[in-house]
Amino acid sequence: MNDTSLKRPALLLVAAAALFALAAAGCSAERKERALYRQAMIALDDGLDGAAVEYLTRFLVKYPDSPLIEDCLFQRGTIYYLYQGRYQEAVSDFREQLARFPEGERAYQARKNIAEILENKVGNCRGAIAEYQRLITDFETIFGDDEAQLRIANCYFELMNFEQSILEYQILIDRYQTSPLVPEAYFRIATAYQTAGELVDAERSWRTYLARYPDGGLRLDAMFGLASTLEEKEDLTEALAIYQEIFDAYENKEAITWRIERVRERQRLRGR
Repeated sequence: MNDTSLKRPALLLVAAAALFALAAAGCSAERKERALYRQAMIALDDGLDGAAVEYLTRFLVKYPDSPLIEDCLFQRGTIYYLYQGRYQEAVSDFREQLARFPEGERAYQARKNIAEILENKVGNCRGAIAEYQRLITDFETIFGDDEAQLRIANCYFELMNFEQSILEYQILIDRYQTSPLVPEAYFRIATAYQTAGELVDAERSWRTYLARYPDGGLRLDAMFGLASTLEEKEDLTEALAIYQEIFDAYENKEAITWRIERVRERQRLRGR
């Protein structure tokens, strides 16, 4: 028996031992990663959002290639967004997450969070529109984003681009015909026409909503909108009749009382 044949079993034992040590080290590292991530989540559950951010930041620095990185970026961004009002940092985390994991499990919610922050927290409606459009382009086949379409239309309304907002509401109506948001889209079209001073189209749109949804959740507001449109068109008799019809049920008594008194005064002056 030569030296080589004698050494082979020993070498195999060394290699096996090394592989075992590597596997054990890998398992140990993975356990440490998961333990640190769990600490962050426990801290968040306990209301310690500051500690949770510290743990997640430590994780991101210490384990940059961990399979939990997507979750860490998403969780830290969410804490910045919902708990700490650190909106730019939240957007930064969500954007990094999307850049690294464009098809990850949390990609949809990260994109939606960015859009909501831009729309509702930092007043960047144009940026929000772009993000909502990306939601529809990238995820519509999965989620059917009628809500994103509504938000796009609302953003154009906030930008006082009433013509485009009406077009976007109509897209929602045409594309998502069974959506529970369709009645709101009809309502908002009427609101946009009225705000833009397009009173003929506003009246037609209010009547369309009321004909389609006579028992809809926005019925009283639509009737108030129709009455105020008629008032602006100098159709005071019908406007007063509608105000009086909804008076008992309408919540804002101060507003409707003022409207009724104003119409009556205008009728009195007209009768001179």
